[in-house]
Amino acid sequence: MSTENIENNNTDKAEENVLEVFGIRPDMTLGEIMQTKPEVIPVLMEAGMHCISCPAAMMETLEEASIVHGIPVDELMKFIKESLERESSN
Repeated sequence: MSTENIENNNTDKAEENVLEVFGIRPDMTLGEIMQTKPEVIPVLMEAGMHCISCPAAMMETLEEASIVHGIPVDELMKFIKESLERESSN
């Protein structure tokens, strides 16, 4: 999913800052996230963050990675939240 798709998915919702989603915070490294919440890997890939397979990304925070990919971290967190909620309801 591209940045455009993430933005389009959230245009009709009230603006809110999502600081933690299913135990995932923007200040966590991608390595921490992949170890503790491997179910978020496909979500990050769908958002266009294919960097998760890069060894250097292990030390990068989710917020830093979102900046590099041009995705506002608040929008990325909302996308993660919506995706994981959808998965948990199935």
